[in-house]
Amino acid sequence: MNRPSEPLRSLNDSSDNGSTHDGGARRATDQIDPYALIERAEKLINTEPHDAVVFALRAQSVARARTAETLMARAHFVAGSALMQVGDWSGATRQLSQAEQVYRAQDDVAAQCRVNILLATACCELGEYGEALDGFAEVQKLARHHNDHAGVRLALVHQSTVHTMLGDFDAARDSLKSSLELPSGSTADEGMVVLHHGLVDANEGLRAALAGEGGVVMRCMADAEDHFVIALELLSGSSDRSTAIAARTQQGAARCWLGKFSEGLTDLNAAVTEAAHSGFRSREVHARLELGYHLVGAGREHEGLAMLGPALMQAEELGDLRRPADSHERLSALYEARSDFRLALYHHKRYVEVKTRLDGRLSTQRARLHEARAELQKLRTQTAALHQKARDLEQSRSRLERLALEDELTGLANRRSFTKELESWCARARAGTLRFGLVVADIDGFKQINDRYSHLTGDAVLRQLGNVIRANLRDTDFAARLGGDEFALLLADSEGGAAMAVVDRLIDAVRKSSWAEFDNAMHVTISIGLCESSDFGDSSELVRRADESLYAAKHAGRDRVHLWNGSV
Repeated sequence: MNRPSEPLRSLNDSSDNGSTHDGGARRATDQIDPYALIERAEKLINTEPHDAVVFALRAQSVARARTAETLMARAHFVAGSALMQVGDWSGATRQLSQAEQVYRAQDDVAAQCRVNILLATACCELGEYGEALDGFAEVQKLARHHNDHAGVRLALVHQSTVHTMLGDFDAARDSLKSSLELPSGSTADEGMVVLHHGLVDANEGLRAALAGEGGVVMRCMADAEDHFVIALELLSGSSDRSTAIAARTQQGAARCWLGKFSEGLTDLNAAVTEAAHSGFRSREVHARLELGYHLVGAGREHEGLAMLGPALMQAEELGDLRRPADSHERLSALYEARSDFRLALYHHKRYVEVKTRLDGRLSTQRARLHEARAELQKLRTQTAALHQKARDLEQSRSRLERLALEDELTGLANRRSFTKELESWCARARAGTLRFGLVVADIDGFKQINDRYSHLTGDAVLRQLGNVIRANLRDTDFAARLGGDEFALLLADSEGGAAMAVVDRLIDAVRKSSWAEFDNAMHVTISIGLCESSDFGDSSELVRRADESLYAAKHAGRDRVHLWNGSV
């Protein structure tokens, strides 16, 4: 049976020709332009796919030596696209899967859609239709989430191809109808959708022909011809010559089925000529197979068989066994309808032989594909484990950094962090960009709290005091626990008594805090020494002034602040 025409196949090689990483290899790859290799491969995909694979693999070697991930992904994509053209579906899947991993990591949605469409197409070619439909559905979901209408349209068109191959023509038409409901794309996009509408009609007609349902054949082929005419008009002005040639081939075939041999054979000859001129070998072979079959159908058997023989061999050279199998099946049905049972049997035997080879090849490729998937799953599991380990290490590193600068008991900065911060503030003060207040504070009678209630209670008091300090400072201030019950604060913008206001509020907050959870009789107060950053030599001088002020506050009766004023 005739197969739906794909907009573009893809290629992939299961082998990974990794270049060595010694100095000589690096110097050699440095002389090669990988972008030129990839561009050359892209140009050869439809004309010389085997050569395209070679150029793409060479580009991969160069990209690997330069550790260029984006370039490597592009080379894998091109290699996968070319391998699909030569029918190496499992090899294509290996290449495309590697490209998909990079694009997923880069969150390149458009590239992910392109790759996953080809991966699903490969599943379809291998007969894994359920996985193919799931793949196209995933592409639609991803593309819709990112408003990528082109990606959704392409996935729907490919989805219709799977339904057509399964004989579910209504579902195929529903997919194409959904694609037409999307925001308008280019003329070429519309032409591609209309072409696939025609392919659904034509394949339904071909299935009816094999079943001997003449009326259904004529109706379906008439609808197909209408669609192909419109598709060709839409595509004629586009740069997508390959799809335009496919439309002309299908138009000619539909007209021949309708008995319009003059028009149909003219279309098919034109498609052969244009494909040969453009270098699209696969399109040329397809057109020749259709032309040969319909020449036989038109009674020009000698010309038709002369066309079919070389075309069947060329198809096999390109790795395409499906079309030769379809051609022999159709010829068998044609000769049977003419009661030429000898030729019908001959072509049926040829159909069985080619189909058996095709099934064997697909079976081998499916086995390779399952191995590749197992390897890919193992790689993804290992990658996920490495990423988790990296996250754990990063969390450990962050925790260690925090512990190095944070007091574990109160959550305030520690002495090391305070010293570093004080130096920074002093530098800004000497530069004239900041005036700040330095506070040194401790708990009045803290030793008695430890002795009377225990060190665990003392720790709890320190934690609560840390919370009180945090709650009463401004966002611009800085607080640290230096050790024991000694705390230090840096109060920004201390002009006009601002620092003193903060300190007074803090002393009052400590005084009014409830310590009843430790003992109803417990009363905690703090004493504070404050100095401002004016006329100082270095940071140690400021610390000395604050310490002296704290001593004065203690000496004056505790539970108070003393501001350094040049003497204590």
